[in-house]
Amino acid sequence: MVLSLAVVALMAIPPEVLARGPDICLWRHLFHLAACPACGSTRALSAFFHGHLSQALDYNRNVMVTGPLLVGLLLQDAFAGLKKLVI
Repeated sequence: MVLSLAVVALMAIPPEVLARGPDICLWRHLFHLAACPACGSTRALSAFFHGHLSQALDYNRNVMVTGPLLVGLLLQDAFAGLKKLVI
């Protein structure tokens, strides 16, 4: 259920809106990094779910793994929910 809400939020909020938001990367602020490996992941996932793949890759290349993984987990949850309804 939480995963579904997160994906819906990423689909509803355009990546441009997230790009204008504040920098909230905890790792970057704690360790004074220029960028952590996950920086830009939220914007990348939003762009991915809006179908802007080149923009998603510009934000964070990890979206090549995390985007399809989230879709797979969402489908798995959906099938499990349907299975409970049928049985």
